[in-house]
Amino acid sequence: MDLGAGVRKALAKITGATLVDEKAIQALVKELQRVLISNDVNVQLVFELTKRIQDRAFKEKKAQSLNLREHIVKIVYDELVAILGESYEPPIKKQRIMMIGLFGSGKTTSIAKLAKFYQSKGLKVCAIACDIHRPAAIEQLQQITEQVHCGFYGEKGKSAEEIAAESRILEKKYDVLILDTAGRSAFDPDLASELKNLSSIFEPQETYLVVSADLGQVAGKQADQFRKAVGITGVIITKMDGSGKGGGALSAVHASRAKIAFITLGEKPDALESFDAKKFVSRLVGFPDLPTLLEKVQEISDEEAMQRVMEEGKLDYGTFLSQLRSMKKMGPMKQILQMLGMYDVPEELVGKSEQKLKQFEAAVLSMTPSERTKPDLMKNRSRQERVAQGAGLSLSDVRELVSNFERMNKMMKGLKGNRGLSKKFQRMLPQGFKF
Repeated sequence: MDLGAGVRKALAKITGATLVDEKAIQALVKELQRVLISNDVNVQLVFELTKRIQDRAFKEKKAQSLNLREHIVKIVYDELVAILGESYEPPIKKQRIMMIGLFGSGKTTSIAKLAKFYQSKGLKVCAIACDIHRPAAIEQLQQITEQVHCGFYGEKGKSAEEIAAESRILEKKYDVLILDTAGRSAFDPDLASELKNLSSIFEPQETYLVVSADLGQVAGKQADQFRKAVGITGVIITKMDGSGKGGGALSAVHASRAKIAFITLGEKPDALESFDAKKFVSRLVGFPDLPTLLEKVQEISDEEAMQRVMEEGKLDYGTFLSQLRSMKKMGPMKQILQMLGMYDVPEELVGKSEQKLKQFEAAVLSMTPSERTKPDLMKNRSRQERVAQGAGLSLSDVRELVSNFERMNKMMKGLKGNRGLSKKFQRMLPQGFKF
């Protein structure tokens, strides 16, 4: 069981209990201990954490605005945040970044993700290839930077020190330089010496150590070794979405006095985010992540189409198709549902939701231009049958699309006529949208 599902199952001992008493709290504590230890969190740390939770649950006076169940959930939330560290605000400015880490940590792919992150902030990025030891490392970095459309510099036949020194001239053209370095299968004096030399030449403002979440507690040992030998400003923890030891890696890195800077939550170039302990723990306990959802909406929304809908108070199938495609760009349906606080939806239901989106898109593409712009035409059964045949769908699938569209259209008309509700909805939309 992954950490989030385990924590939510433990909290169910309280939220689902008919009576919140000492027995229910002890059941919560016992389940939390099992979940955290199975996720490779240090045993001593786990028992210290759960003792604080138990003590606070019995002794701490709850806020008037909370009932007893909410009070205990808040205690668990606070204590989990405390063992995972501070939030990180990456500097958005001209800078030099040096990336370090052992083999298999995900350093090269993290460079692409980091480049994408800074590009999304309006900065020009260039990756520097200084791993001259691993076969095809330079070619691999060049290929992966081409995928995110950032700059690249590297030359075969030159030493890592020469490449690092020559790269400094690129600061005239780029805002952010990201230096790749060689790894090893284990930390050793030769690696420490090479990294120190490169650091003195490149003079990075940020030095990020990349470690894999599947190391669990060992991630803390690596962070401690690199911090003492080279000096690091932050740690990037990769593979957080696929490892059952992510909690152990996060807590161990924090315990080593290193700062967690970023985590990666997938393979795509945009699957990297600056670490926010409160946001991360909110996901674990099942709180909605609406700020991130709205950020994604702002990034992918067809603003011109949405502006027209908001001004006119009505929707057509062309705009509906545009918003369906935008929704697909936001990421997997499972991720979107989690942002809404729906963390434990069965996989078969998630799959059905994704299938519905594909069916709706196929149906709209089978409509004529006039049907897309004049939605009332699609209330006609013969038109529905023709669209179903053209899209390879059943008549019931198309009728479901029409029904959902009508409900959404009615909601838009209601927003147009309700100024109070419009203002509330306005605050959820990207800046610049007006009713």
